[in-house]
Parts: sequence; C-alpha cells; structure tokens
Amino acid sequence: MLQKIIVFSSSIMLSILAILLCFGVLDALWLGWIARDWYTTEMASLLRENYITWPWVVFYLMYGFVVFVLTVVANIDKPLYYAGIDGALLGLASYGAYNLTNYSIVEGFTLFITVVDWAWGTFLTSASAMAGWAGFQFMRKTNNS
Repeated sequence: MLQKIIVFSSSIMLSILAILLCFGVLDALWLGWIARDWYTTEMASLLRENYITWPWVVFYLMYGFVVFVLTVVANIDKPLYYAGIDGALLGLASYGAYNLTNYSIVEGFTLFITVVDWAWGTFLTSASAMAGWAGFQFMRKTNNS
C-alpha cells in the first residue's frame, strides 16, 4: 500500500513539474522573445515600468494545479490527445474570459492582443496539459516495470 502511495505521489509531482516547466519555458519564450514587440507596442500605455512578480507566480502555480486536475487526472487512462483537447478547452475558456473581459472594459486593450493572447493561451494550456500527462505516464510506467 505504501509503495502505491509513493508511486502515485511521484507521478503527481512529475506531472505538475512538467506542466509548470512547459508553461514557464514556453511563456517566457513567447513573452520575452517571440511576441514581446507585439505586446509592448499594443499595450505600451498599460504596462508598468517595474513589474510586480508575486501575481504571476501565484497565477502560474494555481493554473498549473488546475491544469493537472482538469486535464491530467481526468485523462489518466486515456490517450495523450484527450489531455491536449481538455487543455485547449481550458485555455480557451480561461484566456477567453481574461482577454474578452479586458477588451470590453480596459481602454487601450486592443482586439489584436485579445485574439493573439487568447490563441496563445489555448495552445499553451494544451501543450502544458500534454506535458503533464506525459510526465504522469512516464512515472507510472517506470514504477510498474
């Protein structure tokens, strides 16, 4: 029984780590390099000179856990693409709520950024969900061998 708890716990930990790593690396590439000019040009009047770190750290940790629960746990015994589909749906809803709300109430939040960020969040959440699923399955297979 203890061995099963250890195996399951290690699968959970690797899954969450894979989600956070995938999300963090891809988002850093996106925001820091690929789309940086889009965001700074489109949102120049809305950006702080000095960023506050704790809100995005809280978001990353919270969202990573939610991605795990809603995409990995829900699809443990299903193929990888189920986690990807559920991740895309979660990203579509989450980033849609954020971007559509901002577009409707924040002066200067452009339609271009709304659409680009919404599409990015959908992809990012799907990719992170699949990374988490793969991490869980890797530990599961490693410990069952």
